[in-house]
Amino acid sequence: MATNLEFIKSATSTSATSSLQVTDCFSDKYDVYKVILELGSVTSEASIGTRLIDSGGVDSTANYDVAILQMKSTSSFSESSTTGNTRWDSVLYTEGTVGGFHIMYVFNPYDSSSYTFCEFQKNSHYLASSTSTMYGGKGIGVHKVAEQITGISAYQASTRLENATLAVYGVK
Repeated sequence: MATNLEFIKSATSTSATSSLQVTDCFSDKYDVYKVILELGSVTSEASIGTRLIDSGGVDSTANYDVAILQMKSTSSFSESSTTGNTRWDSVLYTEGTVGGFHIMYVFNPYDSSSYTFCEFQKNSHYLASSTSTMYGGKGIGVHKVAEQITGISAYQASTRLENATLAVYGVK
């Protein structure tokens, strides 16, 4: 993977919100983008997903497939995969006043003749049954529509994301 990054755009929220969007960040200038979600805290347990933005806005239709290797510090590693989702689900999972970190590479989002693919890593802290757990993971995903993607959104079903930054970089 190339290591030269060019900052393109970011969005930040200090108060609780359900989504964070970076629009008009993908173009024909790059084929690969690095997306970083840094989450300072959540108001309660939260599973965060990502959605892509096209000419019609945020795509929340069942066009997303994802496979994840979950790596918890308190249990065996596990694998999961789902198809036909309305987002790339569980890209970050966290609870309480502790946030998390998510790094995603997005491939060919602006190419209207290709599906958009991603690979990601995540790390967060989770407190389950009074047991503190470090929660890591690696995953891959595909958005199964050949269309031009112009932006990305971090999404949580409730208003739980706080002190969050979603940043997009072009990979040279």
